[in-house]
Amino acid sequence: MVEIKKSYIDTNSGQMHYRYTEGKGLPLVLFHRTPSSSVMYERMMYELNGIRPIYALDTPGFGNSFNPEGMPSISNYRDWLCEAINALSIDNFHIYAHHTGTHFAAEIALLWPERVQSLALNGAAYFSYEERELFFKNFTQVPNPDHSGKYLHERFTLIKSLFPVFDPELVNLELIGALRSIEGRNQAFASLKKQDFAQILREVKCPILVMSAINDFFIDKLKIIKKDIPSARIAELGKTLIASPELDTKKTIDLLIDFIEQRELRTKA
Repeated sequence: MVEIKKSYIDTNSGQMHYRYTEGKGLPLVLFHRTPSSSVMYERMMYELNGIRPIYALDTPGFGNSFNPEGMPSISNYRDWLCEAINALSIDNFHIYAHHTGTHFAAEIALLWPERVQSLALNGAAYFSYEERELFFKNFTQVPNPDHSGKYLHERFTLIKSLFPVFDPELVNLELIGALRSIEGRNQAFASLKKQDFAQILREVKCPILVMSAINDFFIDKLKIIKKDIPSARIAELGKTLIASPELDTKKTIDLLIDFIEQRELRTKA
């Protein structure tokens, strides 16, 4: 079994934590959802088993990365992640991202059209302006710790509802991520509200794959993305709600690797 290693990168704003596995070929860089961290990718990394170098970064405000000050912009997150990628001496690479991570990933692909060889997204909030305003209007600030511990039960109940079945390990990991990233979640979502993700994605030049669990919040966006970006590939995953990287791991990887290998074959041709 491949060994997942952990380390830190020094950036101008603070330390960023990441998980990685060694391998040969172009690296694959992974960006996680809210409120998780790179830990959500361990099942995928083990399943990929060293097929290529893999780096899973903890977004600032999450996992073991530094806590940003104030209310960062989407450009701040993009630049922090890009700084980390440069610090790792990664040149050309592929991207796979889930939920919140898809927003940062698209920004990086747009910024680095020559370096990002492909962009694979899972759970893409491809919203119009009106949809985006309505979606984020329904989000409230995460409750802060209270004397009675009520906030713990509230977070647990919400987290448990995001999984199709009660998986103690996954729910616990997600809850730990949520409790660690109370402010990080608020900061990240505030930046997403101001981003025209749909426009950014339409401007990306590299090949795009968008997948979604069939009961994910954003499943209805697949056909719209295909209509707006005819060259994009779309694919449906099983009934895994937010947890397809962990619960539909093999199908996710099969789709991802086929997509990456097809891209690399075209590049060599």
